Amino acid sequence: MKHSKWMALLLTGVCAVSMLAGCGSNQGKDNPPTTSQQQSGAKMNEAVYEGSVLSGIVTDYTEGEFSVLAIQEETADDGGAIAIMPAPGSGKDDNATKVVYDKDCEFQIVKIDGSQKKAPEYQDASAGDVKKLTEVIVFGEKLPSGEVQADKVLIPQIYNKDKMPGSY
Repeated sequence: MKHSKWMALLLTGVCAVSMLAGCGSNQGKDNPPTTSQQQSGAKMNEAVYEGSVLSGIVTDYTEGEFSVLAIQEETADDGGAIAIMPAPGSGKDDNATKVVYDKDCEFQIVKIDGSQKKAPEYQDASAGDVKKLTEVIVFGEKLPSGEVQADKVLIPQIYNKDKMPGSY
């Protein structure tokens, strides 16, 4: 009888301690985003490009104009999107699109969270922030000459690239 009371007390104590062991705080830990969080983050990041006429890498820059080697999107066999662009300096720069702008053109840096947890953040920039090999997103009008008259130019800066969905 003494042993059964002692055993019951011991088992009750072990159960209580084991239940408390699972009650730790998750604060400060990186919890992986859920699928719905990733989709809403991806939509926030995609919204940066909505309405753009051109996006790509600057291959040549002078005051009032620059050339952009466009990033082209294609669909993979599995339905995923693939971004394709010749490397700057590879001899295929003749496919670049000339972008012209005037003093009313708006320039902004857009900081994009690669982990898709935060909304893009915008900050003012200037034409001087556009340099050779800068990635740009151009908004404006395609002219009959094939050039683009820019109203707005975004300079994306992606952080948390190592936490992007699909990165290993």
